[in-house]
Amino acid sequence: MPLISREYLNPEPIKWSAYSGWINLYLFCIQGISGALLLLYYRPTIPQAYESIQQITNTLHYGWLIRGIHIWAMQLLIIFLLFHIIILFIDQSYRSAPKITWILGGGMMTLIGLSGATGNLLPWTQVSYWTTTFITQMSTVIPFFGRHLKFLARGGNEISQLTLSRFFAFHILIIPLLFLFFVGFHIFSAKKSLIPRDLLFHVLILLILSAALFSLSTFFPPRIYPKADPFNTVINIKPEWYFLGSYETFQLFNGFRLAGPRVGTILAFFFQFGFYLLFLLFPFFAPLVLRDRRLNITLAISGTLILLTLTLLGYCR
Repeated sequence: MPLISREYLNPEPIKWSAYSGWINLYLFCIQGISGALLLLYYRPTIPQAYESIQQITNTLHYGWLIRGIHIWAMQLLIIFLLFHIIILFIDQSYRSAPKITWILGGGMMTLIGLSGATGNLLPWTQVSYWTTTFITQMSTVIPFFGRHLKFLARGGNEISQLTLSRFFAFHILIIPLLFLFFVGFHIFSAKKSLIPRDLLFHVLILLILSAALFSLSTFFPPRIYPKADPFNTVINIKPEWYFLGSYETFQLFNGFRLAGPRVGTILAFFFQFGFYLLFLLFPFFAPLVLRDRRLNITLAISGTLILLTLTLLGYCR
């Protein structure tokens, strides 16, 4: 019996939801490979982290390219993840797929965000230091255990060597292992084959994506910001672009000047947490409410426009 059945190579109608899913997995693997190469020279200590990034970028042969691929793969991963979600809304795939598949996808989305947040600190630059300070400080608005979560993430009250070590461990080991675990169950629950039927078209898309990664890394290499200085506060610090929508939500709620700035921050947190919870539970109630495909398309377009607007407002603030 042949290892790969002939039916797997038969052409089928294009399902962009499946392609975007495999693209996300491919980009995650590219991040893993490029990250492993960076680990050969990166040193996760405060005195050496920034200097090791400079060495990788400016001294090592093609170190700049590997670092660029690693960073751009993360950017494209976020973009194709959003594209994957939009297509699932439009195709109404949540109607036929098991509910656990959607929930596992939401878990992977969270892990990708955490991967970006933890990896952001590793270069130990001014931007990464103060962005991490802002993000971890925001966790204190979570009722009951927010301050404990901040202490757990930082390893103390301030950003220190222990913070860098914990973020490094999460970024290179804990989050990737959890992501692979979620991916396995996500594919299994969706009853997808590990060998796509239209394998050749998948390969063609991944080759084009690889060329795009090399081009972006070559023509738009990532910058190296000044080294972190805890005694020199950066004014108007902003997170990476994929967190700008969340950042702008906090700014808008704080701008209302309700009972105080902390009240606005708490409301912004609950607003975003409620939106995320609504997203996770969407397949459970959407088939009863959204029966017309046009409503799904309208919802997908509206959500995308709101996210883009918040991102642009955060960028221009």
